[in-house]
Amino acid sequence: MTTIGHNRTPHLRPSPTPSISPFLFINKIPIVFSEDWDTGIGGGLWSTGLAIAKYFERHADIVTTNLIGLGRVKCSGKNTDERELNSWTQKSDENCVKREGLMALELGSGNGFLSVCLLALNASFKMSHPGEPPLIEKLVVTDMVDHISLIEKTLHVNSHVWEEMYVRNLAESGSGDGENEGGAINSYFGTLGNDDTPNASDCDCDRGNDDTTTCKKVTVIAAEHRWGEQEIESIREEESKTRRHNQQSNEIDANVAIHNQKYDFIIGSDIAYRDHLHAPLISSLLHFSHEHTVSLIGITMNDTKPKFFDSLLEAGFRYERLADHFMEREFRGKNFGIFAIQRCR
Repeated sequence: MTTIGHNRTPHLRPSPTPSISPFLFINKIPIVFSEDWDTGIGGGLWSTGLAIAKYFERHADIVTTNLIGLGRVKCSGKNTDERELNSWTQKSDENCVKREGLMALELGSGNGFLSVCLLALNASFKMSHPGEPPLIEKLVVTDMVDHISLIEKTLHVNSHVWEEMYVRNLAESGSGDGENEGGAINSYFGTLGNDDTPNASDCDCDRGNDDTTTCKKVTVIAAEHRWGEQEIESIREEESKTRRHNQQSNEIDANVAIHNQKYDFIIGSDIAYRDHLHAPLISSLLHFSHEHTVSLIGITMNDTKPKFFDSLLEAGFRYERLADHFMEREFRGKNFGIFAIQRCR
């Protein structure tokens, strides 16, 4: 694996966002996005990407409470037994139960649009629930190496939905062949929480044995992943000693082997559109999923043959298609679907 970290750039503030009209709003959080097909297929917005984004927008309460449910399962480590996949069409119980922020992953992101939509939902929750863990604590956004700059661009112009971002782009570093070659890892501070992050004394996010508490930051990482290869570039994360709002913390210097992580929530849109992609995609889903992981995958049925779903079942997954009325009218009664996928227990 390529050694990285020795050409790190310091945390930077993203450039001011240009004056662009929001593409859509999720819980009043604006999403800035513009298609650029000149950059390749990753620069455009594919049909089920928009369908899932609209699902996040129109049914934010359902998505939020189900992410809360996943966070409770993660914290308790207990099986939810008969918790059905169709809970993604039902608003779940909101009784206060201890939970943790989720590790989330997007496969085949292209331009980062869908990840930004998820981060906006997360930002809305974080701002309206001070002192609680975020829905998503860390989001890893992946695609082929030549798409990382597109992802970074979209995340930059939406810096209001994340607090820290790390980007590793081998295409720009000129490395990737030698064992000891490395490239720059750009790290940035976003603007989420500048005015809303609670003081440590008000936060109950991460209470240790000494009864001290530290609020979790919302971190996004853009990194390359080739389906089926089960390896995402490791990224060395470093947290500054000085936190905003006079929060104090020790410097953390941890080498995070992202490819060895299991993720609680996985998203993807129009990623099974070629037969030869099915096996490596399912291999990555298997590798990154644990028994409670829920994946929301957008499928265009015209270009995804039934054998993809047969392969999911053979690999030990079950799936549920969201009913049409949870999609925007332009997608109903057509060959578009959003599927909730989970390992069989």
